This record gives sequence, C-alpha cells and structure tokens, in this order.
Amino acid sequence: MTSSSASTSAPNQIDSVQLTSDGTPRFVVPGRTEHPDWALAAALEAAGGVAAEVRVFLDEQLNTGDVLIDLAPGLGFVALSAATAPNGVATVFVAGLDAADLTALQDAAADAGAWVEGMSNEPWAEIADALDSRLEHDGGVFVHVAASDVALVCERLRELCASGRLLALCVSDAIDSAQWPTIHAALEQADLSACELAEQDGAVVLVPVHQAPTSALIAVPASLFAPEPRRDNAAEARDALVTRDGYEDAIFSALPADEASVFTPKPPWDAMRDGLHLSAPHTRTGYGVTGAHLLRALQSQGIPVSFTPIGGVDRSITHNASLDQALHVSAAFSAEAPSVRLAQAFDLAQHAGRGLRIGFTIFETDAFSAVELQHLRFQDAVLVCTPWAREVCYANGLSDRPVHIVPLGVDRDIYHEHVQPVRTWTETVFLQVGKLEARKGQRELLRAFEAAFTPKDDVRLVLACHNPFIGEDAFNAALAPFRRSPMAERITILGQELATSRDVAALMAAADCGVFPARAEGWNLEALEMLSMGKAVIATAATAHTAFLNQDNARLVATDALEPALGGTIAGHWPAWGASQHDQLVEHLRTIHAKRAQGALAQNAAGLATARAHSWNASAVALLNALSHIA
Repeated sequence: MTSSSASTSAPNQIDSVQLTSDGTPRFVVPGRTEHPDWALAAALEAAGGVAAEVRVFLDEQLNTGDVLIDLAPGLGFVALSAATAPNGVATVFVAGLDAADLTALQDAAADAGAWVEGMSNEPWAEIADALDSRLEHDGGVFVHVAASDVALVCERLRELCASGRLLALCVSDAIDSAQWPTIHAALEQADLSACELAEQDGAVVLVPVHQAPTSALIAVPASLFAPEPRRDNAAEARDALVTRDGYEDAIFSALPADEASVFTPKPPWDAMRDGLHLSAPHTRTGYGVTGAHLLRALQSQGIPVSFTPIGGVDRSITHNASLDQALHVSAAFSAEAPSVRLAQAFDLAQHAGRGLRIGFTIFETDAFSAVELQHLRFQDAVLVCTPWAREVCYANGLSDRPVHIVPLGVDRDIYHEHVQPVRTWTETVFLQVGKLEARKGQRELLRAFEAAFTPKDDVRLVLACHNPFIGEDAFNAALAPFRRSPMAERITILGQELATSRDVAALMAAADCGVFPARAEGWNLEALEMLSMGKAVIATAATAHTAFLNQDNARLVATDALEPALGGTIAGHWPAWGASQHDQLVEHLRTIHAKRAQGALAQNAAGLATARAHSWNASAVALLNALSHIA
C-alpha cells in the first residue's frame, strides 16, 4: 500500500518509505540504534513501511486543522508521517518520550518542514487544553495508541467519542486473540467500530472486523456503517457521500457500490493545475514582506500564481526571479481560480475573477469595526496567522464560514545564526525593532530599562523604530522621553529605515537580546527573525505571540487584564500594562545582562528550532492546504 525504498541512507537513521513528489523521503527517523526494535524497523521500512496501513489511512484523512495524538510514538514513524501528511498541516502531539528523544524527533520534523509537540507520560490532563488551543473549528481528532492501552484510552476519551470529534483510533502493533475480547468490548462501549484496511476493486476501503485484525486496527465511529436509506437520484447520493461525518470519499463509502457510482463529482481544485490569484502588498511593511515571501514560496513550489500588487513593488525585499512572470499574468488570471487578498480587514473587497474570495488579514485586537466586519463577511473564507486570531473571528460572529490558520515565516537565508554584525558593542545590547507607536511598547521598555539599570551598568538599548505613517514632528515628539532619559547615553536610536533586510539582520546580529513588550501583535516578524538568529527574546505572552513564543524559546511577560485598545479610539481591547508587567520586564532585562556578564548567555537553541519550523515554504504549504480544504 506504500512505495518501497531500497535501503536506509545511513546506519544511524531510517529514510521514510513515503516519498515526496520529487522522489525524496518525506522524513528521516533519527538514530536510536540502542532501541530493541531499531534493526527490525529499518528492515520493515525498506520492505514497505512501519505501521504502513495506519500511515496510508492518515495520509488520506488528515487535513489542516486536525489533531493527531500519538500515545505510542515508538521510533516516531506515525508522528512524522502525520506531521508531513500531503493533504494538510495537522497538529501532532506525542507523549511518553524523554527530552532527548523528543528533541531528536522535533528536529527530524523540522528538517521535513513540519513540527511535533511533546506531552508528558501522563497526558490526560493536557489533552483537553491541547485540543482547545489547537483543534480547528471543523477539525477532527485521531489517536495512535498501543494495543494494551485501547481500553484505557476509550475510557479517558469517552467525552471526545461522544461529541463525535474522535474520528479514528489507530493501533499499529499486533493484537493477539487474548487481547481482542477486552479491546473489542471497549470499542463497542465507546461506540467505535473496529476495522482494517483492505483493497477492493482497486480502491482502499475500511472493512469492519469482528475478530482480531490481521493488520493494523483502525476504529472509527460506528455510525459510519449505520444502514442508509436508498437514494432515488444522483443529487441525494452525492450529498450523502460528501457530507457523511466529514470523512474523505477516497477511503469511506456510505452507500453500496452500485449507488455510489451514480454521480461524477466535480474534480477538486488542484493547486498545480488551477493555480490561484494573489493580491498583496510587496513593500517594506509587515503585509508587504509577507506578500513578497508568500509569492516567492508559492512560485518555487511550481504553483501558477497571478499577482496583483497592492501599491508599489519593492524588489529589495527578496530575490524572486519569477516576480515579473507573476506580474505579467495578473491580467490573464483564471476566472475560476480562488482569489486570495492579503490586506487589512477594512480592505478586503477587491478580488479577481469569480472564484472563491478568500481574505487573509492580520490584526491585533479582539474586535472589529463595523467596516471591517462588512469586508470580512464578504469573504467565502478567511485566513489568519494564529489560533488566537481564529478565536477572535469566531467570537465576532464569523463562525459561519471557514477560518484557517496560515502561520507566517522567516527567511533563514537572511536571518540565521552566522550573520556578521554591522558593528560590535562592548555592552549587553537589548534591541527593539518595530515602528514607534504605543502598541509596540517602546515607552514601557524605556521605563523598565531605567528601573533595571543605571548609567554605570554596561548595557545598551537600541531602537530601530522608523515609522513611515507619522510625520517628522510627531516622530521626534515621541522620541523626546528617550533623549531626556537619565539613561540617554546608554540608548541608541535608529530613526531611519534600514536599506535592506540584510541590514536588519546585521543589526540583529549585533544584539544579545530582542525585546518586544508589545501590548498586542498580529504576528511579529521581527521576534521570529531574532529567534532565527539564535538570540534571546523577551516578549509579552499575549495575542499572536502565543503562536510561536513559549517558555522554552523566550522570556515571557505574562498579562492579566485587558484595556480598551489605544484608549478606546480603535475597536476592541488588548492586554493592559501594569506594575506586574513592568516588574517582570525589569527582572528579565537584569537576568539577560547577568548571564551575558557571566559568559552564560547561550545560543537560543529552542528559538532556532522554532524558526526552522516556520519557513516561508511552510507558510505557502499551509496556504495551499487551506485552499484545498476550502475549494
């Protein structure tokens, strides 16, 4: 049921038998040669795949927004297969691995452009929170479990089964006849039907079993096999097939074969064949950097893209040899292709063609203005960067349309740990990059810097704070507190925009720590860029930061209250800044300085791992998977 691979490429790793479109292994299982199953796993993978049936099943079923909980990760074949599944970017949790094995598995996933997340040996208390934060509105849950734990899992996940969110329970290890009665009884009590994969008329189908299966066990909701009334016309048959419990038709058929063939479904949208239209800025703004890199990443994957820039085109953002091609075909776009518009929420109305209208927007507060809601409701689907942003959409009444997550990325050709600094300071250098405005928290950073240190301390605060949206007088007035500060001699202000992204990277390379005390962010490209350079990061644990910053890769400032955004002059709320946040930031600044003074400020290894998992190619894949689901 899978392709075969001749051999592993090295004795301390196993190449996946599953291949990408260019014939290379989808992932590489990291070396654990001391594991008792290592040699057998290598042989089985070369012969067709460890847990082959489970991996075939997950390849067909996993979509963007789904979650796999791997409670029997073994050497990591199922987890890595799920993380790189071709039909979508699923969230993959693994439980029971020690820190070293988990890190190795995460590195292997990152090398394949994916990611897995760890859970403890007793994950039950964590599962509810994990699903609340990572399961999309229309996503389902898949669980991979050892045969010996099926009864326990059915009991612990009883509510998940009852709610219909558990789409499959997969067991890849062998089940002997002595185990079967207990397993079968537990599945029946959970209203799950025991099945195994079989080939039938050239197709792969699920077949219910009543004895111990001879291959992998895949248990699905019993309602899938409930008797169906006969349909008298093609439309009724089509509706029964495409809406049945959210499962993919390639595996499941809810009707007898003679009735299932009474219609020919419309071919689904195919990215390589049908392409898409992208409207986005291509300028030195957050939206523009995102638009430029997404365009390049889509084109590098062979996707036909017609591109309409919003505003001018700045070619210095990234080298894209195919940019002119995308601009040239913008007037000859496919009328039926999906139209993606990357813009602020009040500027989503203009789309190309008559295909699906998809608005991709980035925002910082928990509510929208009336105009923004009008534009969002005009969309057939909405794309956002983070789970937090998706929940904001749902809370504002947009749950009646698909809302998909497309995380943003970092260009590691520019932002990496080996960049040479533009200059060298002798002090501990704290760097804040972001336009000068209340939301970014530069004034709060100044107060904390003044409280944490004196002019005698060997520290420096560097602000790269160009703001093209305010006039020179207003900009200088906002900088006045920094110039009057008792710490002014320890503060460097770069008020002019740096010429290129490589100049920004060279500035970041000169810093010891990036500091981002923002009240709210829609993503924060600069924070991810600092992680990508292996730098320490201090940031608020709020809004979009929660999507990629955590206790492992950053020093977080917890927030505990909300306030009207910008004093109530814009819609919604954002986290308030008070004494607790000030004290936390002061402590973090002092800790970083002390570590550097002691020679103990190490490279941010967890930050590098995060950055590797957030490439722009991964963002493009997430976008394409979202479009496949929508279209």
